[in-house]
Amino acid sequence: MVLDYRVNPAIQGSGPIVANGKVISGRSCSARGGPDACVVTAHDAATGAELWRRRLIPAPGEPGDDSWGDVPFEDRRHVGAWMVPSYDPGLNLIYIGTSVTSPAPKFMLGGVENSHLYHNSTLALDADTGDIVWYYQHLNDHWDLDHPFERLLVDTAVSPDPTAVSWINPRLRPGEVRQVVTGIPGKTGVVYTLDRATGEFLWATPTVAQNVISSIDGATGAVSENSEVVFTGLGQEVFTCPTWNGGKDWEAGAYSPLTNTMYMPLRTTCARMMATTTFPDDTPVGPAESRSANYAIAYRHQLTPGTTNSGTVRAISAETGDTTWLHEQRAATMSLVATGGGLVFGGDANGRFRAFDHETGDVLWEINLGSSVTGFPVTYAVDGRQYVAVSTGAGSTADHFLGLTPELKPSSGNNLFVFALPE
Repeated sequence: MVLDYRVNPAIQGSGPIVANGKVISGRSCSARGGPDACVVTAHDAATGAELWRRRLIPAPGEPGDDSWGDVPFEDRRHVGAWMVPSYDPGLNLIYIGTSVTSPAPKFMLGGVENSHLYHNSTLALDADTGDIVWYYQHLNDHWDLDHPFERLLVDTAVSPDPTAVSWINPRLRPGEVRQVVTGIPGKTGVVYTLDRATGEFLWATPTVAQNVISSIDGATGAVSENSEVVFTGLGQEVFTCPTWNGGKDWEAGAYSPLTNTMYMPLRTTCARMMATTTFPDDTPVGPAESRSANYAIAYRHQLTPGTTNSGTVRAISAETGDTTWLHEQRAATMSLVATGGGLVFGGDANGRFRAFDHETGDVLWEINLGSSVTGFPVTYAVDGRQYVAVSTGAGSTADHFLGLTPELKPSSGNNLFVFALPE
């Protein structure tokens, strides 16, 4: 047993990975579970014995403790790691991302000047001990813009294009081959590329409209938040892009070594948000509204001004940061998978499942599956014949976007579809 749900409730949000004989997993920790619910653990794959436990919220006397100001340890809550980690066997490092605090507005949690480690960060953990080798904080988050999503481990030349990339480390030697951790780790939709041995910031750039990050210091990687949308008091309203459903959310992106390109499902959303601790039970919540007592925020969502599309698939060069192609559509896009045959498969909230050409983005094949494609597509082979499988059904992300595109009315049927190449 990792945690006693009666003492430190948490949710196992995804599966583990197995790394050098260790089963390593994170979890989404309930706000009422306290700081001891927010842990990454390693267990012996053969016996199940716990080998180490890494708490994601520092206690008094530990590194990062002062980043919480005078907030008592027992009131530090909800820094979870609820997506699958990545592992580099050469460096023996585990890479895992973390989520927002509870509450999210930092004026309610010791002050906006505090960074509240290790929320919304990439952590590189020693796989043998769980010690934090390095960390990088992507955002001091006031709006529930979690950063726990997949980290892509790539060896690549690093030559960010200054016409396409907003923030670049001035020490970079263009074309230098680096071991990087890259991708879109959080809901802001910003791509971050870091050196995976040291955590050094290399480059970052937005992929959707966003107004929460005003700048990133290329030399240090320090992120500056937009003070105009940082909450400073109860009842304050701000308009932020994106909202809690992305940008990028838990739906998986993909990477192909054939093109050295990452493929990301993104959503174009914004919200008017209000910092509040009052949530009357009889207040109606419409399809474009949501509220969270955990985060102390009420939301009124909308599509990004200037667009009628909620979904995109963006192909981004891991070397240059250039967008090589962009597919835009009315329905929200869901998880993707890239194949060795030069295809990118992915579905959407309206039930369409497609195969894109990985170099051009052309839609080569499409089928209507009837309900939202909420599953992660996978491809596999049996006796030399290749298959693609994906599941459909209702899901919180898809349902949210259908509220913003009310003319799209897929069913909520839960199904598993398997497609095969011709024999």
